[in-house]
Amino acid sequence: MIVIKSLRLLQGLSYMLVTSQVLFYLFILSDALKAVSLASYFEQRKVIDSLMINRFRAMYYSCLVLTLLTVGVSAIEPTSIFFMSAALALIFLSVDLFITIKYSLPLNALSRLYGTSIQDVNWIHVRDRWLSCMKYRGIAITLGMASVLAGLVFEKH
Repeated sequence: MIVIKSLRLLQGLSYMLVTSQVLFYLFILSDALKAVSLASYFEQRKVIDSLMINRFRAMYYSCLVLTLLTVGVSAIEPTSIFFMSAALALIFLSVDLFITIKYSLPLNALSRLYGTSIQDVNWIHVRDRWLSCMKYRGIAITLGMASVLAGLVFEKH
């Protein structure tokens, strides 16, 4: 029992780290990034991305592994709140990762090219699209975190 509780604690903490990163962008940094010039936006994005890339991977991979383990452990009782909340958390984390891989990371790569000789890019659209991705990621990961918390709160002991 202590192993399962420890796993759930670690999974909850790792999910909280992922959620806090996305929510910081959604509620605080996105408004700041909209308010600065395009040049400042892309300069900040380059610096932030260079600092985050390795931390981002470690944070997401650990959250994914811990969430998969939690789903696996909880699958013993597939009708339990524990399993349903873990499965929902995995689904919402997967949605967040899909948006990240399919949309955010390519936009990050394109953003690193700002200021080069590329002429045919609508940079305002790139910024707006990236901020939109953050909004949808924020929704998905918040729903996942709510699921993790609901599983902890409403589980029958």
